[in-house]
Amino acid sequence: MNRLILQFTAQLYLDRYAENSVQNHRLDLQRFRAWLERDGTVATLDDLKAVSRQDILDYQGQLAQRLKQRSVNRHLSSLRLFFRFLQTNGLIAASPLDGLVFPKIIPGLPTLLLPGEVTALVEAPQDSHYLGLRDRAMLELLYSTGMKLHELIRLNVEDLQMDTALVRIRGRRERLVPLTDKAVVLLRRYLAEARPGRLLHPEDPCLFPGRSGTRITRMGVWKLVKKYAKAAEIGKNFNPRTLRHAFAIHLILGGMDLSGIKLLFGYKQLEATALYAHVNAPDFRAAYFAYHPLAAKRSSVE
Repeated sequence: MNRLILQFTAQLYLDRYAENSVQNHRLDLQRFRAWLERDGTVATLDDLKAVSRQDILDYQGQLAQRLKQRSVNRHLSSLRLFFRFLQTNGLIAASPLDGLVFPKIIPGLPTLLLPGEVTALVEAPQDSHYLGLRDRAMLELLYSTGMKLHELIRLNVEDLQMDTALVRIRGRRERLVPLTDKAVVLLRRYLAEARPGRLLHPEDPCLFPGRSGTRITRMGVWKLVKKYAKAAEIGKNFNPRTLRHAFAIHLILGGMDLSGIKLLFGYKQLEATALYAHVNAPDFRAAYFAYHPLAAKRSSVE
């Protein structure tokens, strides 16, 4: 079964799945393999052929004893992709997950990050130092485009279109997203003052190298975001995705509808934006404008 998992993950890379997603799917399948081998035998293709709908339900029940529903659904999604891969390649006749309905998850509200907090975060790095200027440019890009962390890491210099204030984001669905004027100014400074001489290999096209001179890692960005959130005294549950949520929430509060968010995020279905459907609710808007002084002033003028 390990060989099949390796073949499956190789196909995910070919399909341009993000590195983090591929590794999550691989770990999920390794956990399922361990469950199949709980009696001490080695799981084979014949064992996978024999997996029934009831087996999947039993495994789902075991996962639910230890994991939250969102994590259980991710495991089931990994299994669905894996069995579909086996079926597509003629290794099994049918998938035991065909027609299986995942338990519905009611999305929790994302962390509400106020405009002043975003400003404090982005300005926390000291841009007099090349690393501070790099970090400020990264934070501004995360907020002004709403891109995901792995999309930020994959950016190359040629993805920036400064003259038209656009950035090409190379996710599963490639898209062009506008840059704010502030982002353009920071990126021009960064490219002129901070990036030159910081690459281990001068021909490397990566936009943001780490201290090693190669492309910065996911963990590297995650750590610096947490560091600057602490420096800005933002006492909230904070990670790089918080800036993505702030991007969407602030645009919606400014008047953009969910279909616009869908395009900027590169989503295929409008339902993917359901997490932000609550933002236009009167009670949410009233709480937001009451909570933030500048927003409250704007609300009273309107």
